[in-house]
Amino acid sequence: MVTLFVIGILVFTGKLVHFALKAAWGITKGVLFVIGIPALLIVLFIAGLVSLAVPLLILGLLAAFLLPVLKGR
Repeated sequence: MVTLFVIGILVFTGKLVHFALKAAWGITKGVLFVIGIPALLIVLFIAGLVSLAVPLLILGLLAAFLLPVLKGR
């Protein structure tokens, strides 16, 4: 009986760790998309690297608008 309890606790812990990693990855992607990428583009624009910032902005906009369409959402 104790063995089944220990196995159950290990499985539960594994599933909880998996869920925590998925949640952390989702939060990281959200923060980078909302704060990180626009901040990078602003810094590049201010630094005078417009020739690099504009293509990155276009790629970001395409990704933001086309990826949900291509995924079928």
